[in-house]
Amino acid sequence: MYKPLWYQIIDRMRKNTSQGDGGIYLDQVFYLSEGEGILTLGTPSKLFKDKIEEMGLKKRIEEEISGLAGSKITVNIEISQQDAAEAEQSAVRKAEDAADVPKNHPALRPEFTFSNFVISPKNELAANGAIAISKAPGKSYNPFLIYGGVGLGKTHLMQAIGNDIYQRFPDKKVVYVTAENFTNEFISALGQKKIAAFKNKYRSVDVLLIDDIHFFQGKEGVQEELFNTFNALHEAKKQMVFTCDRHPKELKNLTERMQSRFMSGLSTDIKMPEFEGRMAILKQKCTQQNVYVKDDVLEFISMNVTTSIRDLEAALTKIIAYSELVRKDVTLEVAKEQLSYLNVSRQENVSVDRIIKAVAEAFNISSSDIRGKKRTKNIAWPRQVAMYIINHLGEYSMNEIGNEFSRDHTTVIYAIQKVEDSIKSNPMLEPLIQKIEENLRVASDKG
Repeated sequence: MYKPLWYQIIDRMRKNTSQGDGGIYLDQVFYLSEGEGILTLGTPSKLFKDKIEEMGLKKRIEEEISGLAGSKITVNIEISQQDAAEAEQSAVRKAEDAADVPKNHPALRPEFTFSNFVISPKNELAANGAIAISKAPGKSYNPFLIYGGVGLGKTHLMQAIGNDIYQRFPDKKVVYVTAENFTNEFISALGQKKIAAFKNKYRSVDVLLIDDIHFFQGKEGVQEELFNTFNALHEAKKQMVFTCDRHPKELKNLTERMQSRFMSGLSTDIKMPEFEGRMAILKQKCTQQNVYVKDDVLEFISMNVTTSIRDLEAALTKIIAYSELVRKDVTLEVAKEQLSYLNVSRQENVSVDRIIKAVAEAFNISSSDIRGKKRTKNIAWPRQVAMYIINHLGEYSMNEIGNEFSRDHTTVIYAIQKVEDSIKSNPMLEPLIQKIEENLRVASDKG
């Protein structure tokens, strides 16, 4: 009786409610059941339930559905999980809505939006700041700096700003670039004597998004150009957004004046979400992919993956892939078997020497080559894989890892990010790395 009215109301509310006014939380509300004069809705966690009530969304739903029904309807919100049928219906409606979405920005990932970003107490300030900026770019919080560890959602949030502004203000020029590509463009412009064109490109934008500013460390010429670009854009009240893997004060090879520029606006960190936030992320991913995974399996993943959102999503992806390939539902026992690596404490460090030896054997080169200075592709890539595995298996700092290879920590950060990106694009790479890690763990268990 009320279910068709609910779909009508929620679709309209989602379209007419901005993310900052509660649109993010409306995406996490779904139909559960109904009775005479009562509509019961579900949401995945207490965090979402509290937000829905605090922001007046529950009251709005009651008013809307009572108006359509012609009588007073009481709305109850319960903490629950969305069943597969409801998730499929929701996915269909969102797919239909997506047909009306304007063209995507060519340099931004279309899935990186505010509606796909799960807000938790660990990232609430950063998310709310990002939403505010997207409504009025250049007016406040300029520059905006998001910092935190690898795989916690910095790039997602930055690109969500760009995507939202691109759709909200079609006349504004939005440019997204990684610090590495900015550097390479600058060097190329110098070599081709096209520095004027380079300056014009970056000083004529309305919104400049630069990812991974820690890459600028030690690059004095690039820092000088960025300093002048920053000043020009700031004076013109153009919005700038930056991401970094740590607070700018910890960037040792960045000039003091650039540090002060980066910190002159709003600087906010992102941390790994708490258990409820991790559960919400997994539920959202299941809805997006139109798959059903049992709650006890999702709880197991949420309890055991506390390193990064990337690792969280990788664990879910492995479970979904297993289910699709063997055509069976994944039980908790199967999940524990498939994700057995989660039970290994990161505190039980596998030695660097053993990891380097294992990687060298896998790529048929010597350990001395991996530790050495050669930069040929057949050696540089295994070296990066070794850095990634050392970071993944042990509690070594970036500096400690860098010292093992006679390199600084920025090289290690770059290597880890490159391997993570390659895992996403190359389906053959993840099984290889997992095999190396599993062999190391087995050897470690045997003493």
